[in-house]
Amino acid sequence: IEARVLTETSDLPTAAELLAKMGPSEILITHKEGVFLFARGRFYQAPFRPKSLKGRTGRGDTCISTYIAKRLTSPPYKALCFTAALTTFKLEKEGPFRGNLEDVDALSKEFELDLAANSISDIV
Repeated sequence: IEARVLTETSDLPTAAELLAKMGPSEILITHKEGVFLFARGRFYQAPFRPKSLKGRTGRGDTCISTYIAKRLTSPPYKALCFTAALTTFKLEKEGPFRGNLEDVDALSKEFELDLAANSISDIV
């Protein structure tokens, strides 16, 4: 919602490019199905795959804080996949994330393989 309000468009690639023109070099946008990233001139997207939606409150906070923390030590696409994986597990339970990082790492690696096979930069 915030990206749409700021840019007056619901098209994620367009919104990301408009936001990038305002100064940030990386744009992270959450949406119903996952998280969208514009970084280094490329577009990436990773899905959320929760088994239930008991913990929707705080999804955006979880995404941005996880991305920033992981981005300190990882390139954008790996940070994005880790973010989508952790947020997937957070969505399954109310409250903050209380899972284990081994599960997050395993799902993150699945997302990395999917992302490598389906980079949307060539589509947009």
